[in-house]
Amino acid sequence: MAADDLFEALRHLPDQVRDAAVAAAVVEGLPAPGEISEVVIVGAGGGGVAGDVVESVAQLHGSEPVLATGGISPAWLSESSLVVAVSQSGDDQPTVAAARVAQASGARMVAVTSGGELTALCTDWGVPIARVDRFAGPAAGLGVVIVPVLVLLERVGVLDGMNRLISESAAQIEARRRLMDADPGPAEALAEAVQDRMAVVCGAGGVGKHAARRWVHQLDRIGRVSSVRRNLPADEAEAASWSTLAQRIPAGVAAIVLRHDFEPQGLADRIDLLGAAVSTLHEVRAAGEGALAQMLDLVLVGDAVAELAARRAGGR
Repeated sequence: MAADDLFEALRHLPDQVRDAAVAAAVVEGLPAPGEISEVVIVGAGGGGVAGDVVESVAQLHGSEPVLATGGISPAWLSESSLVVAVSQSGDDQPTVAAARVAQASGARMVAVTSGGELTALCTDWGVPIARVDRFAGPAAGLGVVIVPVLVLLERVGVLDGMNRLISESAAQIEARRRLMDADPGPAEALAEAVQDRMAVVCGAGGVGKHAARRWVHQLDRIGRVSSVRRNLPADEAEAASWSTLAQRIPAGVAAIVLRHDFEPQGLADRIDLLGAAVSTLHEVRAAGEGALAQMLDLVLVGDAVAELAARRAGGR
């Protein structure tokens, strides 16, 4: 996807997020509030990332345990467990296998998918399905699988306040799109900063961690930039390891810290340690109201930087 195509795709993302929420709101056959003792989210790839994000949101807004387990259904599932199987394509084999295990355990289940083998199985089992857009691009795809899970978990009484959270997220996506339309300069500057260097991306707390994972994936896969995710240094010894890393990379290191309003306490000192250890430090501050809005905001900036880095690499 060219950078111009990315910005065009962002125009449709707020509506895609809202549409995904509406579709999940009318799914029938869900457990009633009070029937669920814990939620397990299974998914690989984008579905796994979605599970991790929902788990982080549940830590702030949940009334029951929510656990993202990747492509594994735990052995302790029971009839009071709810398994949410997330696969945009419906053909991720780890997710399909986990759904089979969940079905055999007697746990309740709901699928978030567009079709494929997962849809066929769930239809045979009588499992509710929240359908999503199979062809939503990378930025949209992440939003359209996260949002239905949040809506479904609110409907079964596990999460609260999701309508507002989703509305705030859609509004921030629109605001970020307009800002990048008006002034792509900051994203272009970051794309220039990572060119021919190793990008090392840091983010603290659930919001920062998951956004940093996305940045590394997109920079490496789309932007053709060697990228890793690393924790902020906790002390002088860890800061020294950053200096050693920078010295061993001939082209240099571009350190990027993703900031947000839900960071753990004491982060400023760790950022100061990092700033003293590397020659250049870039901070990207999330905007928006709520954890989901800020996480998606950071994701969109990262996607834009990756696309612009790819354009720079292609133009040489």
